[in-house]
Amino acid sequence: MTHHPPRRRTLLRALPAVALGAGAAPALGACTRASERLDAESNAVPEVDLSGIEEVPEIAALVPAHIRERGELINGAALNYAPGEFIGSSGEAVGYDMDILAGIGRVLGLATRTEAAVFAQIIPAVGATYDVGISSFTVNAERLEAVTMISYFQAGISYAVRAGNPYGIDPEQLCGKRVALQVGTYQEELSLERSQECREDGQKAYDLLAYASNSDAATNVAGGKADILMADSPVTAYAITRSRGTLEGIGEIEESALNGIVVAKDQPELAEAIRAAVQHLIDSGDMQRILAAWGNESGMIPTAEVNPEP
Repeated sequence: MTHHPPRRRTLLRALPAVALGAGAAPALGACTRASERLDAESNAVPEVDLSGIEEVPEIAALVPAHIRERGELINGAALNYAPGEFIGSSGEAVGYDMDILAGIGRVLGLATRTEAAVFAQIIPAVGATYDVGISSFTVNAERLEAVTMISYFQAGISYAVRAGNPYGIDPEQLCGKRVALQVGTYQEELSLERSQECREDGQKAYDLLAYASNSDAATNVAGGKADILMADSPVTAYAITRSRGTLEGIGEIEESALNGIVVAKDQPELAEAIRAAVQHLIDSGDMQRILAAWGNESGMIPTAEVNPEP
C-alpha cells in the first residue's frame, strides 16, 4: 500500500521518559553484537571545538542593552530529545542545539546558559524567564501568532533499517511490518492512523514496537528485533551515525519543516541579533561543522529568517 502524505506538518516532541507508562516495550536483552555496539554508541557525545568562533561587533551591537549588561543569554529547553538537547553524563545540557546556542553566544560576545524546562512551558516563559527558546521547535502558524521564530534547521520524519536491508523493507509498504518507534511521539500517532488504513485495505496492521526511548528502538532494529526505525530525521541521522555501519537510512524525509529559535514578539532587536548570528554561523561553515559532528548536516539551511513561512 502506498501512503498518502501525512496531513499534519507539526512534529510532536516525545514525552519525557519519566512520563512513560508500562505500554512501552522493554529493550530486549538478547541483543546481537551489532545492537550491543549501537547501544554503547548511543550515549556518545561529540566534542565540538567552538573556540575559533569570535565575537562579531556589528552583530553584537544589535543585542538589547539589558542582555548586554547582564552578559549572558538565557535559554529554556526540554532536555529529553537527543541529539538536539539532552542531559550528558555529567548532568550538563548537551546536543547540537546547545552547541548552536554556544556558537550564537560567541558571535554575540555573550555567555550562554540553558535551564531545563517542560517543553510546553517554554514558549509562555520566553521574554520573562528565558531570553530565547532553543529546543527543536517546529515553525508553525500557531506558534508564530504567539512568538517570533528564527529559522536555523530543517527536520521531518525519516527511517532506518538494518544495514543491507536484509528484510527488503520499503517504508511505503509497512503493513504487517515490525515498526520500532518511541512511545508518545507523533510517529506513534501517525503509525496508528496508517495501521488503520492497512486494515481498511484488507492487509495486516503495523506490528508496532513502541519503546521508552529512540535509542532502544534503534538498538532493536540494528539487532534484528524490529524491521524499521521511524523517528524524527535528526534522531534517525544520529542513530545511523552512531551505529558504526549497523544501520542505514531508507526512503525520503516526510513532512519536512523548519525548526526555529523562539524570541518574544516585543524583542525585535534580539530577534535580528539572533538571526544575524545564525547566518554568520552558516556562512562561516561553523553551523555545518556543528551539525556534522552530530550526524545532522542534512538539516542545514542556507538562510536564517525571522518568521519564515511554515
